[in-house]
Amino acid sequence: MAINKVESGRWQADAQPQGRGGRRVRKTFNTKAEAIRWERAQFATADKGEWTPPQRDRRRLEDLIEEWYKLHGHTLKKGDERRDYLLSLCQLMGNPFARQLTATFYAEFRQKRLRGELKANKRHRGPISANTCNHDLTYLRAVFNELIRLGKWKGENPLASIRRLKFDDQELSFLDIEQIKRLLSALKESGSRHALLVATICLATGARWSEAQNLRGEQIRNGRITFSRTKNGKVRSVPISNTLEREIFAERPRSGPLFLYCYKAFTRVLDTCRIHLPKGQASHVLRHTFASHFMMRGGNLLALKEILGHADIKMTMRYAHLAPEHLEDAVNKNPLAALTL
Repeated sequence: MAINKVESGRWQADAQPQGRGGRRVRKTFNTKAEAIRWERAQFATADKGEWTPPQRDRRRLEDLIEEWYKLHGHTLKKGDERRDYLLSLCQLMGNPFARQLTATFYAEFRQKRLRGELKANKRHRGPISANTCNHDLTYLRAVFNELIRLGKWKGENPLASIRRLKFDDQELSFLDIEQIKRLLSALKESGSRHALLVATICLATGARWSEAQNLRGEQIRNGRITFSRTKNGKVRSVPISNTLEREIFAERPRSGPLFLYCYKAFTRVLDTCRIHLPKGQASHVLRHTFASHFMMRGGNLLALKEILGHADIKMTMRYAHLAPEHLEDAVNKNPLAALTL
């Protein structure tokens, strides 16, 4: 019938493969060439007598999320958590029909979410950051990508053309020596022996709070802590001092869980110390503190990557600017320096 460019800039193919009086079908593509190929394929199938009108997909977004979880999501390390997050996001969207989830639909939803114009649910409250929006987009795209691979979604990923939002990098906060002293002293006075030791381990090894808090005695041997079940699934071992090892086992057995949940106790003490941190950085401030002081004292960037367990050196490069010699040549090799020669 026809292939025309629509307002969105995409190309819509409009055809009646069975001829006049037959079922009319339309489909939109990113390029004219894709639309032409699709139209030709419909007519070729009709010529063979094999063409049947496409059935309208009645599935809602919630149905796709559940199918994704059943076929793939349950195998992920935090699959249950991801599924709950996606279903909560789906509820915020109004659980649309899957075919309604177009690039335009999602872009408008994202704009309202950024402005806090949507009725929040327990998981998603008020305005959100651009970084959170990018995470949402990544998770939803992954659902469609996986269903396409499994043959459970026909056509393109409806979110493939949505661009990630750009935002300024946030400086990673870390504690200076005086703040570390104040924090450790306050933790000691708080009476929370567990929080004090977990914080000490984080400062000594660069561990995430959850990694240190969930340690078992078997993971500490011969002056090393071996962290397993980490965020990226990699196992890593980090040396510790004999003093710290003795302190950990002073009142604890060498097997089984070492600490009780104590993160709330830590954050309460952090508040009493009047250490103000950017939103969302409290749980990682000790890890950032270790990495920052490691580099400021001349530590090697590749060694830091292994200690922190980063899969990509780009993550570790966030601390490179703290090295004493970082970009030092800017002083000696700028054009003004040549004038003094």
